[in-house]
Amino acid sequence: MNNKKRVYLLDEIRGIAIILVVAYHFFYSAAMVFHFGWATDIFSALGKWQPLLPITFVLLSGISFNLSKSNTKRGIKLFLIGIAITIVTVTLLPDESIWFGIIHFLGIANIICGLLENSLKKIPAFMGTLIFAFLFIFTYYVPNHYLGLLPDFAVRLPSFLYTTDLTMMLGFHTNDFMSADYNPIIPWIFLFIAGICAGKHIRELPESLCKQHIKPLAFLGKHTLIIYIAHQPIIIGSLYLVNHFIK
Repeated sequence: MNNKKRVYLLDEIRGIAIILVVAYHFFYSAAMVFHFGWATDIFSALGKWQPLLPITFVLLSGISFNLSKSNTKRGIKLFLIGIAITIVTVTLLPDESIWFGIIHFLGIANIICGLLENSLKKIPAFMGTLIFAFLFIFTYYVPNHYLGLLPDFAVRLPSFLYTTDLTMMLGFHTNDFMSADYNPIIPWIFLFIAGICAGKHIRELPESLCKQHIKPLAFLGKHTLIIYIAHQPIIIGSLYLVNHFIK
């Protein structure tokens, strides 16, 4: 059994994911914010795979939940960072405001699951993973007014659930609501808990999977939060300079 706290395999996977996030946001900003023609086709191609990025991060965060002893405190820290991101984007980039993105969600998820940690420990790993993964898929379209597996097995939810943006954290919001990054509690909390269940035996991985294989990826994965916070201002600033000098 591996008794070390850090499992570098998770860092390396997270490192790959953050590289893809930076690339996606670069081409998104180039195409949608600065309207560079050369970025449009690339952004369109990347957009087809974009949903896999938050899925990867949320699942990895759920798995990593099993390796931390201070998940509630971590959740509070993440949520405060999320609030700061909202303030900055609303102030400086109102058209790209982030009201409840992945950082906000991971903060809330860690707080909720941190408070329920003793109960979550009682859920069988395999069955818990299957059940909560299914719940994630089943509720994935709740923000789009549907419950079920589209398009064949779905029920349209009552319209009164979507009359205010005060419940946007939960996944219910008006048609006018916009957030450049949006990961509401429903459905994402179910994927987070699926990750917790899947990672219950993470410490039992073979030592060969726990050690570093690609140090640069492990480094990026270990500093994902800093990179996530810093990369957008750097991208926007760099593209602004390019756009300014081109014109």
